[in-house]
Amino acid sequence: MSLRLAIAFGLIAAASPALAGDPPFVGKWNCEVATFTFTATTYQPGEGSDILPIQSVTLEQGNSFTLNFADGYAISLSNVTDTTMGWFSLASGDGFNCTRVK
Repeated sequence: MSLRLAIAFGLIAAASPALAGDPPFVGKWNCEVATFTFTATTYQPGEGSDILPIQSVTLEQGNSFTLNFADGYAISLSNVTDTTMGWFSLASGDGFNCTRVK
């Protein structure tokens, strides 16, 4: 885990004790076009897709996050709950409603 990512998670945990441990977006999500998989340090935008290392995570207002990747690529995960979240590409403008896969 990069130092920047570790600091971001540390700040998230410090800001909200309920977020201690893995970020709330960790897991498998049905995002309309594919099942996206997130760990605390990686993102896979569909089965068989490349696994992208997360370079940094920014906690935005509420329970929303910006995930930054290599080459300036970034996605926004908004209003993350136990069962739903919004997914938005800052590069393409694509957006999907996601539901957690059990």
